[in-house]
Formats: sequence, structure tokens, C-alpha cells
Amino acid sequence: MRVVNNLLINEIVHDDRIREIINSDYKNDEIVNLMRNITKEAIESNPFYKELANKENFNLDDLNKIDDLALIPRVPAPLFKESTGMYEKLLKIPLKSPEFELWNVSSCTSGDPSLVGRSKDDIELLASMTIKCIYEFIPIPEDEWFNTISFDFAPSVTFLNRIAMRYTKVRPIKLYGSILHEISTRMSNPKFLIKFFILKAFKEIIKKHGLAGAFGINSKYVINEVRKNSEKPVNKQKHISFGGSLQLLNIFMNKIMKEKNLKFDLPDSVVNFGGGEWNVHKSQLKHPPIDKTKFISDCVESFGTKSDRITDMFGFTETPITFGSHWSDKHQDFIFHCPSQARIIIRDLNTLDPLKKAGDRGFLEVLTPFGVAASVNHAVIVDDLVELVSKNKCPECGYQGDTFIVHGRIEDKQGLGCSSIIEWI
Repeated sequence: MRVVNNLLINEIVHDDRIREIINSDYKNDEIVNLMRNITKEAIESNPFYKELANKENFNLDDLNKIDDLALIPRVPAPLFKESTGMYEKLLKIPLKSPEFELWNVSSCTSGDPSLVGRSKDDIELLASMTIKCIYEFIPIPEDEWFNTISFDFAPSVTFLNRIAMRYTKVRPIKLYGSILHEISTRMSNPKFLIKFFILKAFKEIIKKHGLAGAFGINSKYVINEVRKNSEKPVNKQKHISFGGSLQLLNIFMNKIMKEKNLKFDLPDSVVNFGGGEWNVHKSQLKHPPIDKTKFISDCVESFGTKSDRITDMFGFTETPITFGSHWSDKHQDFIFHCPSQARIIIRDLNTLDPLKKAGDRGFLEVLTPFGVAASVNHAVIVDDLVELVSKNKCPECGYQGDTFIVHGRIEDKQGLGCSSIIEWI
């Protein structure tokens, strides 16, 4: 293990052990040893996982090199769905244990969210991994985030967690997305832009006997703050960040800004988002899928930013790992990077064998020994179709680790991931 720098300092991450994990560069032999230990712990503490390991004739002594990680029994992400009734059976610690903190719930309008039990340390690791991702891939200096005007196209953290109450009766819960938004308040002072409009509320109550359409984007705040910042001397101007929901950013650019015939001239601004939302389910959302190339072009045209300052983040409720990206003109897509705290395997859609050639497409499996104290989620395979770009190092930016492109879900699922908030707009 090599500590690379003071990427996350005491003011951002208070826990010395977690800060050391995030600031370290884990080589293959270290990851193999750590994965052997965490797998052994899962077998000893979880009856379901022990039975799974026995069925697969898994032997810990077979884990000796990095390719052997493919032998570790993997848990399919759908097993965490509430409908399976397995989420409690996937715990490694008792539900009433003081170590158990809460259930992370995925946003899902189908009524069948994922529920992942997490300890306090698991949540802190998730938070720290996300901040690491932001610092590494969004081109604003670490020490200047608090001097940044951060527009977050999302509801407040409190409101997001109230929305989560609609998805499940399981308690205590926190929306996975709300934890990610809460993280941003550690490193900056974001303005959450989803606002409750009284007049719209009256209209919605009269017309639809509900409040779902009473929320909207606080566009006046964005326009006024951008104008005020631009009027300052150059050396007094702040960084500007546009982030949050991809769909809401798209609405702001292609509806609100176009209706007002408005364009910003902000070449040094950044645009960052996460949670998928590219290929949404039309029957459940008001908005069609978003073309990535057009979205990049819209950002450049609307905000004046540059394509190399636009980033997507990829993660899912079942793992604490967040993957950062950069836009690739060659692939006309975002290339995601695996941090040293994890490893990925891309598996063949039919045989589930590991794929290793650039351009190969298959299921994504994420393996990590960190942030998995409460549940057996150290090796999780999901139904996202991903394409391997390169092994060990990004061919475009040089970031160490495997790189991949996300093409969306293998099947058209009912769940909408983090995009279900759009139903309220």
C-alpha cells in the first residue's frame, strides 16, 4: 500500500483509518490479500454466503493472484431487491447490532427498490470514495471548492429522504442519492435548485388533487448568480459548477435557457452529474432518453464550457465504489475509471467468463474489500452492459486501473435509478 498524497484531509474526512484507505494506492497483491480476508469473513458471518461458496466449491486457498478474484462467489445485485426478501439475509451483522446504521435504498418508482444494510463506517467510506472521485475527475482545485458557486440541480437532502419514504416501509433508511448530495456539502456550499412553488401548488391541488407538479427549477437564482459573478473583476470571480440530475440539467438548457434565448459564456465552468438517466423508461418519465453526444454539445453551447470539463460519475446502491470519468471524443462516450480501492470484472453475457479484450461487452462485476462491513456486497454483479476500453491504464488520460464504457441496462427494467425524482417536476 502506498499513500499517494493528502487527497482527503482531516477537515473533509475525520476518520484516520478511512482517510488512509482513500489516500492509498493498492497494488494487485494487496487487493488479493484483502479480498481473501473479506471473503473469509463473509463466509464465516453469513449463512447464505457460506452456502453459496459451498455450492460453487470455492476454496480460499485458490486466491493467489489478481485473476483469481474471478473465483470469488458473487452476489447478483437483484438479490438486494425488497421483493426477494433477501436484504436482511445478506447482512453480516445483526440488525440490532450497534454497528448497524441504516438501510441504503435505491430510488425506484416500480415500488421494488434495492435495500443495502450499511454500518457507519460503510457510509463514511462511500462518502469518502465519492469525494475522492470528485477531486480526481472534476477540474476544480481541491482547496477552491468552497470558493465555487455550485448549482445542484436536485432537491435538498431532507426532501430526498422524504421521497425515499415512498419507496419502502423499511426503516431506518436513507436514499443512496441523498448521501451523495449530502457529501457535496462537506466540500462546498451547494445551492439545491429544486424549489416548491406556492402558485403551482394551488393549481396542482385544484387540477390533480396532488402536489407532484408543484416543484420546479429555481432558474432565476442560477441566472442572477451567473450574471453577478460575471460582472466582477476577473480576479474576483468564483468557479462555477453545474451538477446534479442529468435530466434536470437537460431541461434547464433545452427548455428554460432556450425559452429565454439565453447563453452563458463560462469557458472555465464545470458540468458534473451521476446516477445514469441516459436511457430512461419512457412510460414512467416525462422525458425521452438523452443522446450523450448532443448533451455534450448542448453544454458547450449553453454554458460555454469545454467538453473536457464535463464529467459523469457511475455507481450503484449495492457497492460503495464511485467511478469517475472523462469525455472521450474518440468513443463519443464517457470512459470510466476503476480506482485502486476496487477491481472490476466484465463477464460474458452467456458464459459469465471474464473478458479481457478491448471492445468486449458484458456484465459488470465490482469487487472491493472496503465499505462492506455490514453486508455481503464485496463482490456484486449488476445488469449493466459495459464495454472494456483497456486493462490497467487509461489510454487517453493515463489513470491507473481498468477503464470501461457504460451502455445501460441489459434489459429494460422498471426501476429508474436516481432519475425517479423527475416524476415530481
